[in-house]
Amino acid sequence: MSYKFDEIDLRIMKSLSDDCRKSTTRIAKEAGISRPTAIARMKSLAENQLIDFGAKVNVINMGFKIALLNLETDTAEAKQEIFSKLKACPRVLQLIQAIEKPCYVALVSAENAETLLSTVECLRGVLNARIVSWQRAKPIIGESFNLKILLEKCDLTPCGKKCGNCSNYQELECVGCPATKTYKGPL
Repeated sequence: MSYKFDEIDLRIMKSLSDDCRKSTTRIAKEAGISRPTAIARMKSLAENQLIDFGAKVNVINMGFKIALLNLETDTAEAKQEIFSKLKACPRVLQLIQAIEKPCYVALVSAENAETLLSTVECLRGVLNARIVSWQRAKPIIGESFNLKILLEKCDLTPCGKKCGNCSNYQELECVGCPATKTYKGPL
């Protein structure tokens, strides 16, 4: 379903895009509408999942490394597994699916190059998909992403692994998964 934005929606989105920390009063003024109208419009846009609110983190300024993983699968069951595991993974910044083929591109982040390599190896082992290629990447437009910040740490990673049993973790070549109690990174 396609949504047709009107002039007011566009002014609100422009105001939020410039600085989402503005007060509702300021957004209303910039959009040329009343404060209650701005509140109702922003609520409607958010409820219809046309905009969202949240802090993004500049992973490049944090010193993180990122990579693009190209994945392929043959079955619908594998597709669901890919979605569930990668959606839960704190290292996955974005997952994109091709329209006509069962192939995906995952953008992943890690604290350093060694942990990035370990992440790719881990995903290769837990996904019911082929990682047909992967490469380090550098964002040109947009260095900030929504990170999955997990305050309550678990013993197992969201994909079911235990970092303490991993040779990369034991050899200090990986800081572990940010979801676990054994994580040694900044998150």
